[in-house]
Amino acid sequence: MRNVLKVMIVAGAALAAVHASAATNLVTNGDFESGYSYSTEFNTWHNPDKGPTGWTSETFKAFNLYLSAATATTVGAETQYGSDGQMLATSFVASPTGGNFVALDGDPTNRGYLTQEISGLTKGKEYVVSFDWGASQLQNRHGATTEQLSVGFGGPTQTTELVHNPSQGFSGWMHESMTFHATSTSQVLSFLSLGTPVGLPPIAVLDGVSVAAVPEPAMWGLMLLGFGLVGAAVRRGRPGTVLA
Repeated sequence: MRNVLKVMIVAGAALAAVHASAATNLVTNGDFESGYSYSTEFNTWHNPDKGPTGWTSETFKAFNLYLSAATATTVGAETQYGSDGQMLATSFVASPTGGNFVALDGDPTNRGYLTQEISGLTKGKEYVVSFDWGASQLQNRHGATTEQLSVGFGGPTQTTELVHNPSQGFSGWMHESMTFHATSTSQVLSFLSLGTPVGLPPIAVLDGVSVAAVPEPAMWGLMLLGFGLVGAAVRRGRPGTVLA
């Protein structure tokens, strides 16, 4: 029995090491909990220091809002266009991670990139970009909208599914994972809201962003070996069946 426990401990430690290596999130402030404490627009022209820590919003153009889940439907965001009505539809609900999040305008005349430079990459290695997102609308606009997110990370951009939203509706939160190849040791992670029609505006909400390396085949082999060792040790440790 002691040998069984030893094997299980060694295998468990190996699996934990593999899991930790594979799951390390390279994104700074991916849950948007660090930064300005009030609802605000954070393009660098209007409020350069009031956005979430580690993230940048496109100058002049982007109507990207930094919001608290607790006030997203009740408190208007501070924006270059004035604060009246700049809050999400009352059908909105907090993200799976809760707390702060961002809302990206998809109107072609007011959309702009939300970005962060990610370092510590291995060139040629695969990375998974994961996030929670949904489609919503501002309370002072009415009419059906469409919404999707375009995601870039070194290679060709990828898009989420296209969501059709009724007036003042909220799609609910959806989890998305996309795989990209690193083309250098440092590259820009970007999100762009793509919505229709002009003027409503369609809004994409975003939270829980992570970038993590895809485990190498050798790591998966080690994990399978670990499980096999544990199973074999358990089988050897079982007492034999006594026949009557």
